Amino acid sequence: MALWYNPAQDTERTKLLPRNLAARVDWVLLGVVLLLTLIGAVMIYSSTRAELGTHKLILQFVWIGLGLIVLATFTCVDYNRVLSLALPFMGVCVFLLIVVLFLGHFVKGAQRWIPIGPANIQPSEMLKIGLILLLGGFLSHREEEAGEFSLVLTSLAYIGLPVLLVLAQPDLGTPVLLFIVWMTMLYFLGSRIVHIGAIAFAFVMLFTAAWGLNIIRPHQKQRLTAFVNPDADPHGQGWQLKQSLIAVGNGGLRGTGLFKGTQSRLRFVPDQETDFIFSVIGEEGGFIGSVFVLSLFGLVMYRGLVITATAKDTAGRIMAGGITAMFLVHVLVNVGMALGMMPVKGMPLPFVSYGGSNMLTMMAATGLLQSIYIHRQKITF
Repeated sequence: MALWYNPAQDTERTKLLPRNLAARVDWVLLGVVLLLTLIGAVMIYSSTRAELGTHKLILQFVWIGLGLIVLATFTCVDYNRVLSLALPFMGVCVFLLIVVLFLGHFVKGAQRWIPIGPANIQPSEMLKIGLILLLGGFLSHREEEAGEFSLVLTSLAYIGLPVLLVLAQPDLGTPVLLFIVWMTMLYFLGSRIVHIGAIAFAFVMLFTAAWGLNIIRPHQKQRLTAFVNPDADPHGQGWQLKQSLIAVGNGGLRGTGLFKGTQSRLRFVPDQETDFIFSVIGEEGGFIGSVFVLSLFGLVMYRGLVITATAKDTAGRIMAGGITAMFLVHVLVNVGMALGMMPVKGMPLPFVSYGGSNMLTMMAATGLLQSIYIHRQKITF
């Protein structure tokens, strides 16, 4: 049995008539994603215009344009064909993760970016799609083994090397996200909850041991504890959280109005166009604007679950489930940071935060969801 997905193994061939493509696209999902990117562009301009004018807004539109090309490409290609490229794509991801350890650009103690001209490429973002594809191809041909603990361990080994390379950057958030995506894909495959829970418990124990043995770096510990007591380091790790809470509180019910947020205009919140962009939404849009944006993300999750439930095969089902879990973790962590409910972690808000690597990753994930949805109805020859 092959170790990854091979479309030649399919005994049933399917084709999609081109004229039916537009009729089968999930227009609700596409519309919501486009609206979120537009909201993000406005918030990025609002939070950076005082210092940089339209510079970051223009760059963001470049990334959005490239992202839409990626989205359209993944939408038009049968996801079963994409699965056949999982191994070479993962090979590229691993190679770039190794390169970043030697040539990567340092930002706030982390070495996660490869500078390419005016842009910085973050390989760990590409890895999210790579692992979803790799696990999708690997697990889809082992549905009969779903109840066996050996499959859980084998699939975990698949993500071991890439996760270790990400941890070396260092980056704790991305491995946690990948771990949750992995568990979600196993769940939708049909693995036993007790097996998944046993691995999760083992990782909690390992993290506790790493904390006690000081394997977790001091600045990472400070980020994890600052949300419990931001006053312990008010001018350091606690500064972002306190200023973010002030911004959100300043918004009240209806917000200060577009481009009128004092916290965002005066840049009291660090990284407000990336990791803390929800604080800008909260200040300028208020409670109503925040709920509206969260409702849009809720609609994205709902469509993701619908696509998961209606997928034509195992590969589509578990990949759609993994992508939906990825979206959910990003939103929960990013919004939780801005509201003081999560530790500060560099995790952007999908489609909204400034940045190219994450935008391309999220657009690729949306394209995969669209492909799974389009091919839920098949014409058999």
